[in-house]
Amino acid sequence: MQRFLAGARRLAFARPTIGVRNFAIQVKHVARWTSCKVASEEDAEKMDDLIIQNAMPKLKNMEGFGGLRRLFCKEKLDYKIIISFEGLENFKAYMGSSQREEILPILDEAKKYSTTGELDFQNFVLDRFTSERGTEATSALKEDDHTAY
Repeated sequence: MQRFLAGARRLAFARPTIGVRNFAIQVKHVARWTSCKVASEEDAEKMDDLIIQNAMPKLKNMEGFGGLRRLFCKEKLDYKIIISFEGLENFKAYMGSSQREEILPILDEAKKYSTTGELDFQNFVLDRFTSERGTEATSALKEDDHTAY
């Protein structure tokens, strides 16, 4: 019995071993996700024209701006825009910036294409896990071509 208790004490006070995962997620990049459902693919194209053409020029020269991406599901008509920033400080700067104030009316106008009349917003910690080839594929995101985003 004493051997059992001695073993239990050792386990209770044992230090973590090498290879134990630290569960703190570092914030290296932040993504702001804007989403809604649209009634048709034509409405998604109108949102593209409105948001990408008008918001991108206001964002692209901001410190730490990582790009604008659009996701669209043709089956479920889900529409999402994702903007990303390098580091939490750059994201916070965007959230308090005059550029964001200029983008808010664009987003208000985009609400007319949403089936609910609203847009949903959510912020995420963004990480990319790519292979060497994946890095080459994502290098197009640095181009000055809005279609690459």
